[in-house]
Amino acid sequence: MFRFSNKTVQLKSKLFSSLARSTFFRLSSTKRSELDYKIEQFQNDVKRHLPSSGDGVVLASAFIVSDNVLVDLFHKNFPEFFSGMNILGVDTLHLFPETLDLWRRMEQRYGKRIPTFKPLGCETRQDFERIYGQAEKLSHADFDYYSKIEPFERGLQYFKKEYLITGRRADQGNARIELAIYEEAKKTLNPLAQWSWNDVLKYIDVYDVPYNRAHEYAFRSEVNIDAKERHKENLPWTKVDLKKPFWRATDVELRGTPPAKEVYVYKSFGDMHTSVPVHPHESERSGRFVRLVNTECGIHTRANHPGAPHGGVLVDLMVTDPSTRQTLISKSQNTSFDLTERQACDVELLINGGFSPLKGFMNKKEYDSVVHNMRLLELQLWGVPIVLDSNEPRQPGEHILLKYKDQPVAVLEVEESYVPDKFNEALKIYGTVSLDHPGVSDLVLNRGKYYIGGKIHGLDIPKRSDGIEYRSPAEIRKELPPHKSVVAFQCRNPIHRAHYELLLRAQKLIPNSVILVHPTCGPTQPGDIDGIVRHRTYQTLQKEVHNQSFLWAYLPYSMVMAGPREAIQHMIIRKNFGATHFIIGRDMAGTKSTITGQDFYGPFDAQEFALKHQKELGISVVPAPELVYTQEKGYLSKEEANEFGLKPLKLSGTEFRRRLLQGEEIPDWFAFPSVVNELRRTAQA
Repeated sequence: MFRFSNKTVQLKSKLFSSLARSTFFRLSSTKRSELDYKIEQFQNDVKRHLPSSGDGVVLASAFIVSDNVLVDLFHKNFPEFFSGMNILGVDTLHLFPETLDLWRRMEQRYGKRIPTFKPLGCETRQDFERIYGQAEKLSHADFDYYSKIEPFERGLQYFKKEYLITGRRADQGNARIELAIYEEAKKTLNPLAQWSWNDVLKYIDVYDVPYNRAHEYAFRSEVNIDAKERHKENLPWTKVDLKKPFWRATDVELRGTPPAKEVYVYKSFGDMHTSVPVHPHESERSGRFVRLVNTECGIHTRANHPGAPHGGVLVDLMVTDPSTRQTLISKSQNTSFDLTERQACDVELLINGGFSPLKGFMNKKEYDSVVHNMRLLELQLWGVPIVLDSNEPRQPGEHILLKYKDQPVAVLEVEESYVPDKFNEALKIYGTVSLDHPGVSDLVLNRGKYYIGGKIHGLDIPKRSDGIEYRSPAEIRKELPPHKSVVAFQCRNPIHRAHYELLLRAQKLIPNSVILVHPTCGPTQPGDIDGIVRHRTYQTLQKEVHNQSFLWAYLPYSMVMAGPREAIQHMIIRKNFGATHFIIGRDMAGTKSTITGQDFYGPFDAQEFALKHQKELGISVVPAPELVYTQEKGYLSKEEANEFGLKPLKLSGTEFRRRLLQGEEIPDWFAFPSVVNELRRTAQA
């Protein structure tokens, strides 16, 4: 895709002449050739994965050493490309002064303006605190969203990003250990993925790349100061300016005379309240987010664009290599687990990526984070916990063969077993601990005492006797027409006339769109129509309406009737299936008391809750009004009918079921004849 210009070759020649004259850092010929090899690999990766022009290419920079190396690499090796690409910088308004100074020095050194994207509506930290609150009083998830993620997404849209370049490296921590050089699904190039911290420092020194001047500070102390305390003021240490970056200093220079017992240095920089100095031998990431569970700010895990999977990458846990499959089965040959229908639905959505970015059942930390904060450990929103319940605990490291009706479908690699706090789970997820809530009743009375967390290795998709074909997110995405908005519709009941009218209205509301009709056919709650019957009504209706702008598919999901929390879950799943919009109407995922018949949630609680989180989720809510049928004007919203002074025609659910069973007439304005016939056929069977 890329070709060197003569100018580039000349610059490269001058570059290596400069290298030979370097006076501040001398490498052995072996080390020099190691760095040359890294540079050559960088050149090959850029030519292989990026377009020949820098248009639409964005380099995300936080002005840490890896990002600065990247800027220098592009400037020296691909000057024409560098001229056309954009560099995106986010000023959270909580950066170190030295970082802002480096920002300006990078612009001057490379002759390229780096536009500043700040929190929405803010120019100063005072503005941020007035609009959003003080950093230490906000949840970390909210702070990162307001200060980093939203400005970052705004920057990507401003630059009309097609390709993203990052300075992330695999050696920066567990969250990045499997980082690929090129992420095809995200069109993201990570050229330094296989570089080490030492590689980066060698490059900085050989090519005299600008660095953050706070790298020149050493903090000497006679006592060990806990990392979680090092952000505070007036600590028992002495700040010393080494006049050189710490990695060029000797141990004597770092510790002073007499030598201090402890010495700390800044190896990486983020926001002032979440970045601390560390021991020189520690990882650069050990000084970031030290008081927090997560290790990422979320720019690369929470940033969204329409149609992107949750977390950025569509997960596929199916093991296809025969040797690996056999090894997994052998490890689990003495231990198996029979899945319920509900559990089989969860396993299928884990395997096929419907639950992306999850790669298995949640461990206790993940479970607690979702229950209490509605977030995964890396702070992506998540509605309800995905857990495997059991009456017996399992040992860490154990491999369990998961079976559905004697069919091996996956191997679970156990990380831990734990006893969940079901009282808190009920209260946080369902908003009640009352056993007359069907979801709470199932949680308390039917689910096992233990939850088993661990990674899933897929062997097969569960084969069900109902014959329903469940297509994966990847399969559905291939069927979606390009350059169209995808409006998803979830339901757990047969589709009647009012539902269909909502779909037509949604399509008019969202121009250039396709409707993804995506009903749930897994278990729901006692008293609901069976999934197989619902599926048959959908198939007959699809034939009757024959709407070419509708795509029909079915979801193997087991509903928990958690109202607003489950609405978030539905949005995430449909986002993974490629949806850009999601219809939410009256009483989504709601349920009634099995004793009093009263609703547990307000009619539009789920809709309002989803609207609150839609921007961060990256999927837009299409609010559906309550529709009524009038003799004079057909279907209208309830408000429109009132404005016209029209009296709606009514048919209660109870009356509909009575007429259905008695064979009495059901008006066409209420239900489709094909759906009525299918329901009657089932009722009489």
